[in-house]
Amino acid sequence: MPKIVSDIVDTYLFRTVNARVQFLVVRRRPDVAMGDTWQSIHGKIARDETAVEAARREIEEHTGITPTQMYTADYISQFYDHVTDTIVLAPTFAAKVPARAKPKLSADYIDYAWCDLEETTGRLMWSAQRWAVRHIYDVIAMGGDDAELYTL
Repeated sequence: MPKIVSDIVDTYLFRTVNARVQFLVVRRRPDVAMGDTWQSIHGKIARDETAVEAARREIEEHTGITPTQMYTADYISQFYDHVTDTIVLAPTFAAKVPARAKPKLSADYIDYAWCDLEETTGRLMWSAQRWAVRHIYDVIAMGGDDAELYTL
């Protein structure tokens, strides 16, 4: 029987440049799991930290960027890991970053791009990632009244 775990976070960084929302996507090294694919920032939750703390730490470790605002994306990414026979539930966050933010990528990644919504969803391989980006764009990044409800 598969076990259920919640030990990772998914985080989507966005910025606003000239009134246009852009998302950061990072390209994994070819020699690692899911190599040569475009992703958002994912990472493990340490035993002594909350999911939000893990999201902030992963952002800073993998991009060198400090978010100006964190949001819950009101979404739990879920998937089945066949290697470990595990159902994974990953809290999903959005992070607003400065318009001039320039990532300093960790060794896990070989490239990055700031993309509009259409290009971002075109680069991401998993439907859950594409759904999360669209949701973050509509509810949080566009800055409507609902965005305040998701502020952390």
